[in-house]
Amino acid sequence: MLGGIDLGGTQVRVALARSDGRLLTTIKTKTSLVRTPQLMVEWAAAEIDRNRHGQKVRSIAIGAPGPIDVSKGILVNPPNLDGWRNVPLASMLSRATGANIHVANDADLAGLGEFHQGAGRGTRNMVYITWSTGIGGGLIVDGKLYRGAHGTAGEIGHMIVDPNGPLDRCGQRGCLEAFCGGNNLARQTGHPAAELFKEAARGDKQARIVVEGAAHHMGMALISLTNAFDPELFVIGGGVTHSWTLVQPTLVATLKSSPFIKPARRPRVRRARLGDSSGLVGAVEWARANQ
Repeated sequence: MLGGIDLGGTQVRVALARSDGRLLTTIKTKTSLVRTPQLMVEWAAAEIDRNRHGQKVRSIAIGAPGPIDVSKGILVNPPNLDGWRNVPLASMLSRATGANIHVANDADLAGLGEFHQGAGRGTRNMVYITWSTGIGGGLIVDGKLYRGAHGTAGEIGHMIVDPNGPLDRCGQRGCLEAFCGGNNLARQTGHPAAELFKEAARGDKQARIVVEGAAHHMGMALISLTNAFDPELFVIGGGVTHSWTLVQPTLVATLKSSPFIKPARRPRVRRARLGDSSGLVGAVEWARANQ
C-alpha cells in the first residue's frame, strides 16, 4: 500500500492507494487545526493507521510548499506555514508511520498528478503551472519529473520578466509572481484576487485591464518556457482556472504572437483537470516511483 500527503496553507490531505496508484481513501482537515509540525504528523499518522486495514504502508510521499531540502526531507521556511522553519518532516513521518518518506515540492507533485491522470495524459514533455496566490510549476521532461541539480527546478513564479519591476517577496525585482500572483494583485489593487477576477467577469473595465495584463505577463512566460524546454503542452492549475474563460484567450494569443515559435512547435495550453486532487495523485505517483 502507498500513501500521499498534500500539505497546504489552508488544508492538509491524506490518501491511501493500491500499489498501482489507484486511490482508495482520502481524508482532509484544515491546516489551522494541525498548525504545528508535530500535530500534523500525529494527525496524518493516525489517519493512515486507521485506514490501512492491517496492510503495510511501504512508501509515502508528501508535497509541501518550498523551499525544501529534498535530499534531507527538510522544510526550510515555507512562507504560508508560520513557524515551520527547518522542519525534519521526512524523519518525523518515518518515525510515526514506519514507511519510507519522500518530501517534494507541492507544485512538482501536482504536475506529476496531471501528467499521469489529468490533462497531461499522453504527453512526454509538459510544463505544469499552478497560478493562485503564488505561482509555481512542475516540469515533465521525457516522461519524468525533472527536479534539477538541487531539487528546485520549476520555480516559474520567480522567473524575472522585468528587472525594473516591483519587488517580490523572494527579494528579486520583476518576478512573474510579482505581476501575476494573487497576493500581489490584491496588494496592487486593494481587492482580493478572487473578487478582482469576479469583477472582471462581470465586465468591470478596470478589473478586466488588470486581469488581462496579468494574463499577458503569464503568456510571455509561456514563450520563454517554450524556448527553454520545448514542451508539447502547458497545463494551468490553481485558483485562477476558475476564471479560465477570462485568461485563456490572452494566454494563447500571447503565445501565438511570438514570431520565433512556429505553429509546428507551439505547445497546446490546457486547463488542469484534477482540481484539488492533483497534489494527492502526484504524491501517490511519487511514492509509487520511489518505493
